[in-house]
Amino acid sequence: MANELNIALAKSGLTVTAQRYQSGAAVGSAISCPETGSSGFYSGNMTGTAGTYQVAFISASANVGSGSIVWSGTAEVPASTFNASSDAVANVTLCATTTTLTNAPTVPTASAIATQVRSELSVELGRVDAAVSTRLASSAYSAAPTTAQIATAVEGSLLNEADGQAVLNAIVGAIGNTNLSEVSLVAAVRADLERVGGKIDSIPTAAGNATAVWGAATKQITGGTVDTLTNSPSVPSAASIASATRTELAVELARVDQNISSRLASASYTAPTTPPTAIQIRQEIDSNSTKLDAAVSTRLASSAYTAPANSDVAAIKAKTDLLNTDRLANVATTAIVGNLIAQANS
Repeated sequence: MANELNIALAKSGLTVTAQRYQSGAAVGSAISCPETGSSGFYSGNMTGTAGTYQVAFISASANVGSGSIVWSGTAEVPASTFNASSDAVANVTLCATTTTLTNAPTVPTASAIATQVRSELSVELGRVDAAVSTRLASSAYSAAPTTAQIATAVEGSLLNEADGQAVLNAIVGAIGNTNLSEVSLVAAVRADLERVGGKIDSIPTAAGNATAVWGAATKQITGGTVDTLTNSPSVPSAASIASATRTELAVELARVDQNISSRLASASYTAPTTPPTAIQIRQEIDSNSTKLDAAVSTRLASSAYTAPANSDVAAIKAKTDLLNTDRLANVATTAIVGNLIAQANS
């Protein structure tokens, strides 16, 4: 006879052996039990002298099943024909050939795994102790004005029309000349400018400047649109640019190839045979959960947030809009004030 030792397992592709035992002691060497096709069913041929044996099925050093068999030395002895005296075996319990797996590990259900994972995650889940809806919504956030915006608003507020007149009044009061007016100040400013750069009325026009520029032997264009360009520098062709780029990339491409070739090839990869347990999942999460180091309730709640005073910023901008070059022209410079004070004291 053959295939007296049989076991059905839930997984295919295993290496299974059967070890015989009597009175708790191993008897003989392990018996190979190859798989039938890829069905997860493994069979082996019983060997040894007559007797009753306990059989343990082993795969990867783990016990995956067990059973017992009454063996005549050449075949399995059925219960109906078994004779303890003639077979030199007394007081044994007959067990048919094992065809089902006993003492096999119980595979947990998806629901059981989910429950265990949830239990293991209780510490992290405990940190999410406030509803997300209680936190500040992005729609309720108002960005504070920048330093540049504040500076512009303050400058505009200081140089509005009323402040400009106040500055002029202070200058007049400081030099003690009650006849000094805005007209005289503007005239003084113009005179001061013309002492350095000549008559304002003689400043060249835009057309005159353009004529002078184009009449120059050497020209440098820093903006605008060029309709006709002569004596231009040589521009490389698309082909030469591509060739130079390819040369520059050669070293980097070689490094990429070297790095890829040093990685593990797919043919060398061995997939794990056992799925991770809930404890292993928890340990992996623990090593990557350092960002959850404070309870959500310790963060700023939306009820505690105070939006910036945007109405004040708008008021500052309104003041800024009043500023124009005509009003700035009415403000005396430091040089003009110094000249006027010197004239008054002379």
